Amino acid sequence: MQSLAVSQITTTPLTLEEDLQLCKRLGCALEIAEKKLSADRSEAHDQLAYIKESGVRITSIQPRTLTVFPSASAPEPQSPEARLENLIASVDLFSQYWKDLPLVSNTGADPQGNESRVWDGCVEHYRTLADHAQKQGMKIALEALGPSLMNRNSILFAYSQAQELAATVDRDGFGLCLDVYNSWQDPGLIASISADKLFLVQLADWRRPRSLHDRRALGDGAIAFLPILRRVVECGYDGDYVLEIFSDSVPDSLWKDASTITEAVETSSLKFNDLAFDIGKGTSGT
Repeated sequence: MQSLAVSQITTTPLTLEEDLQLCKRLGCALEIAEKKLSADRSEAHDQLAYIKESGVRITSIQPRTLTVFPSASAPEPQSPEARLENLIASVDLFSQYWKDLPLVSNTGADPQGNESRVWDGCVEHYRTLADHAQKQGMKIALEALGPSLMNRNSILFAYSQAQELAATVDRDGFGLCLDVYNSWQDPGLIASISADKLFLVQLADWRRPRSLHDRRALGDGAIAFLPILRRVVECGYDGDYVLEIFSDSVPDSLWKDASTITEAVETSSLKFNDLAFDIGKGTSGT
């Protein structure tokens, strides 16, 4: 298993320089969150060049516009066509610095609950996006969210549904992101996991949330990671595992300050190393 990587979503309180220092100290990779870059394109290019020159390995991209249809988290622009243009612009930006990386995406939702409209629109627009990404040497990773976000941020509340949509899009560069936090309570999850087009695995621990952004450090919640990750490894996945913690609108926010989130990352890294060790023992037969 790869060592645990860190998303810039997780490190929201840290500066870019602190992100890179943390990754170097822990020997981990970084997932870039476009919203943490400057909105000024020239400054964003300078930041990306700085990341590239740091030598820190990059695993994946969280684009500024994450969904094809509007979401409760990011309702503007409302037009799926405009959002597709934003996603294409993100592909063009990051492909100048890295190749063969997945950009993570969700479907978004229809405010009236028209899941069929969103499904059909996503199939059409994801094909366009995937074709463009492939030309630029990049990939798209579709993520299913948890049931609490159904018809708010997504129409996919199970990993198997994301697999179905990816199969319908039917493009080599269009695959899947398994977010264990969102999917762990699905009783059919382990049976549905395969390495086919699995581009990325995201991790955070679950404790009954007090807000939509209340994720915990690994080992500080209820998720039984070992059987899930053992299945991920045994099915042949050899990609990255990214720590993606949201922590907002709660009294003990992990985003409270730099030291708090840094400690959560360190705790998670140690827990992940323990899991990797246990999985390694199981797969080696010792």
